[in-house]
Amino acid sequence: MNPLVVLNLGPGNCQTGINSVNAQLLFPDSELPVQYRGRGSLPAAKNLPELYEQWRRLYEALNNRFRSRLSAKDLIEFEPEPITNVSRVDLLELSERLEGEINQWLNSPGFRKIDQQLRVKLDPKENVRVIIETDDPLIQKLPWHLWRFFKDYTKAEVALSSPEYEVASQTTTAISRRMRVLVVLGHSEGIDTQVDRLMLEDVDADTIFLSNPNRAELDRQLWDDKGWDIFFFAGHSTSHAVDEKGKFKEQLFLNSDEKLSIDELRNALSASISRGLKLAIFNSCDGLGLARALADLNIPQLIVMREPVVDPVAHAFLENFLQTFSHGEAFYTAARYAREKLQGLEGKYPGASWLPVIFQNPTEAPIVWTKGAAPPQSQSLLPEQREPKPQPVKSKTLLDINWRHLLVTSLAVTLPLVGVRALGLLQPLELSAYDHLIRSRPVNWEQPAVDQRLLVIEIDQDDTDKYGYPIRDGVLAAALDQLQQRQPRAVGIDMHRYQVNEPGREELLEQFEKSPDLITVCSFDQNDREILGHPPEFSRYQAEHQVGFSDLEIDDDYQRNRPVVRRHLLSYDPHLGPVSSACSTPYSLSLNLALRFLRKEGVQPLNANTQQNWHLGPVVFNRLAVRTGGYQQLDGQSSQILLNYRFKPKPAHRISFTDLLEGRFNDNLIRDRIVLIGVTDPIANDIRETPFGTLPGVWVHAHGVSQLLAAVLDERPLIWVLPQVGQWQWGDMLWIWGWAVVGGVLVWCIRRPVMVLLVVGGASVGLRQVCLLLLVQGGWVPLVPALFALGGTAGVLLAYKHGYLRVITSAVSKLTIRVGS
Repeated sequence: MNPLVVLNLGPGNCQTGINSVNAQLLFPDSELPVQYRGRGSLPAAKNLPELYEQWRRLYEALNNRFRSRLSAKDLIEFEPEPITNVSRVDLLELSERLEGEINQWLNSPGFRKIDQQLRVKLDPKENVRVIIETDDPLIQKLPWHLWRFFKDYTKAEVALSSPEYEVASQTTTAISRRMRVLVVLGHSEGIDTQVDRLMLEDVDADTIFLSNPNRAELDRQLWDDKGWDIFFFAGHSTSHAVDEKGKFKEQLFLNSDEKLSIDELRNALSASISRGLKLAIFNSCDGLGLARALADLNIPQLIVMREPVVDPVAHAFLENFLQTFSHGEAFYTAARYAREKLQGLEGKYPGASWLPVIFQNPTEAPIVWTKGAAPPQSQSLLPEQREPKPQPVKSKTLLDINWRHLLVTSLAVTLPLVGVRALGLLQPLELSAYDHLIRSRPVNWEQPAVDQRLLVIEIDQDDTDKYGYPIRDGVLAAALDQLQQRQPRAVGIDMHRYQVNEPGREELLEQFEKSPDLITVCSFDQNDREILGHPPEFSRYQAEHQVGFSDLEIDDDYQRNRPVVRRHLLSYDPHLGPVSSACSTPYSLSLNLALRFLRKEGVQPLNANTQQNWHLGPVVFNRLAVRTGGYQQLDGQSSQILLNYRFKPKPAHRISFTDLLEGRFNDNLIRDRIVLIGVTDPIANDIRETPFGTLPGVWVHAHGVSQLLAAVLDERPLIWVLPQVGQWQWGDMLWIWGWAVVGGVLVWCIRRPVMVLLVVGGASVGLRQVCLLLLVQGGWVPLVPALFALGGTAGVLLAYKHGYLRVITSAVSKLTIRVGS
C-alpha cells in the first residue's frame, strides 16, 4: 500500500493562525480508501514570515555570486537592499532556528492530535505521500520537509497543492509505449543548459529538444496529437509585480529576444494535459510562482524550485532524480532521494536541499516511468484514486547498458592494451608488479623455509679484514680441505681464480685434482676476459667439467636504474659468445652443482630434446620465448628460465668463512650437501639487484641451485605462463579481456557510481590476490594489463552511462569552437 495524507489548511495564514486544518489518510489500494479523517488547527506564528524572509535574503546573498537561472537584472529588481558580509554559519544558524520554529508550530495542541493519529496508523517503512493544500504564498514557501514527521518516516515526501482542483480532462488519444518527453532549453545566457540536455539524452524515452525556440515552435509541439508525458524547461524565468495588489506575472525566457507568460501558453498547455501530460519540471526560477500560475490547469505533477537556483544545484538534482526515477523508483521516493543528495553540495551552495518542491493535483495518481506499456490513466475521484504500482526496480546498467555495449567496450579497451603491451611499453610496470608479487609471497607458505640440501659459506667484511681480499690461494685451499673431510656432494666457488694469489697455489690446484666435484667459475663477459677466465693451469678436461659460468641474466630496471636478476641462465653455446671470451664452459655454476647432486640421487643425466629444452629426470625446462609473460623483447635463443626464487631471500643454512677454517660448525651441515662459497663483502662488487632487493651474487646462485633441485626432487613448480603459440600470447589476451569483462559487468550490475568505484577497487585488490595465489603455484599471469582493462572498461561504461562522455565531448567542442574563432 502507498498511503496518501492530505492536509487542507483552509483559510488563514501565519499572521492570523489557521482555525481549521482538515486531515485525511487514504489507502488507495484498500477496499476502504479513507482510513482517517480529523480536524485540527494551527496558532498564529508571526515570527515565521520574518524568519523565512531573513533566510531567503541570506540565501540569495550567498548564492548570487554563482550562475543563477534568474538573470542578474531580475535579481536586483527582486532584492533592492542586498545583504553584505554574511557567511554560511549565519545561514546555518538561521536554518536551525527556522526548523525549530516550524516544529514548535506543528507541535501545537491543535495540530498534535493529527500528527499522533498519523503516526499510529502509518508504518515508518511505507512510501507515504503528504500533500499540503494551501493558497497562502508564504505557507507554500515554508520548508515543510523539516517537519519532524519526515525524519521519522524516511520514505515519506511532501508536496504542495492548491485547495481547489479537479481531474484533468484527458482524451483517449493513443499514447506511445515509451515515455515521450518535450525538452525546452530556453535563453541560457550565463548558465549551462547543455548539461541538462546531456542528462536527458541519456534516459530511456522518446525525447524532443527545442533549443531557444520561438513561441510558434513551442506552441506547435505542445499541440502535438501524440501527446507528451513529461514537459521540461531549463533556462531563465522570472516573476514581475504588475499591479498594486502584488499580483505576479510569470515569464519564461524562450530565447534572447522572446519572453512568454504562462497565460500566453495556457491553451497549448491545456491541450497537452488533455493528451496525457503527467509531469512538468521547471529547472528555473521563480518556481513557486510558476506553480501557482499553472494550478488552475490541473496539471497532475510539477517539480519546481523554491528559490533562485544555481547551475550546479539544478544539474545535480536533475541527474539524481532522472537516475532514480527512470529506473523504476516511485516518483515521490525519487524526488526525496534527489533532494536529500543536494545536502552534499551545501558546503559550497548553502540551502541547496531546501529548493526542490513538488506540486501535486490530489486527484491524480503519481506518474510512473514506463518502458513497455502506456502510462496508467488518472483516477477521477480522490478517495478512489489508485497509485500505480511501481515497476520492479532494475539495476541501472541493466537498462542503460546491454551485453553488446559490454562486449564492444571490453574489446575496445583490451585490443589497444594488448597492442601497447606487445610494443613493450608496459614491460617496466609488469616487471615491477612481478617483483612486488615475488616479495609478497608469505614465507610460511613454503616449508621448509630453507633448502636443507644447501650450505652457503659467506666471506663477509670480518673475513676479508682478517684474511685479505682477494682470499689467498693457500687460505682457500685450507678451507676446501676442511670441507672435503666432511664429504659434501659438490662444492661451488663463486670467486674467479684466474690470477695467482700466493702462497698456496699448488695446494689449491691439488684440491681440484683430487675433488672432481669441486667447481669454480668463469664469465663470458668480453671485458676483463683473462681475469674472468678459469685458472690457466686447468687441463682441457677440468676447463670443461670443473668450471661453470657465473653470468646472471639481468633486466634494466626503469625505476631503480639497476639491473635486476629475474631469469636463470642454464646454458649457452660458447660459439655464440664473444670470440675473445676465455670462458668456454656451456653450463652455469648452478646447473653444474645441481647435476652432481642429482646424479647421486639416481636422476638421469642432462639431455636436450628436439626443441633444445633441457630435461632433468621427468622435468622439462622450457626455454623462454621472445614474448614470455611481461617480457616482450627476449632473444629467445639461450636456455634460460624464469628464476623461481624461494620465498625467503636467503634460502639456505650459512656459516662464515672464519668459522669454517676454525672448525666452529656442525659436520651435518656439510655432509651430502651442496656447498657454495662466495664473497658477501661489498668490496667484491658482487651485489645484485633482485625482486627482494639487493643480494650477494652467491645467494642468487643458491636460489638457482635450489630451484633446479626442488623442481626435480620436490615437484616444486617452475614459473609458468598462460598458453601461447609462438609469439602470440593468446592466453594472456583472454585473461586481460576476461578482467575487462569483469569491469563491465560490475558497472552493468551496480547502480550507484560510488558503489561502482568501491567495488571496482575491491575487484582490483581481488585481482592482485588472485595473481599472488597463482604465483605461489608458479603461475605468472598479467596483473598490470588486467588492472588497466578492469578499470578502463569500468570507467568508460560508467562515463557512458552517466553522460560524462557527452559532457566531455561537449566541452571539447566548445573549446574547439572558441579556439577556432
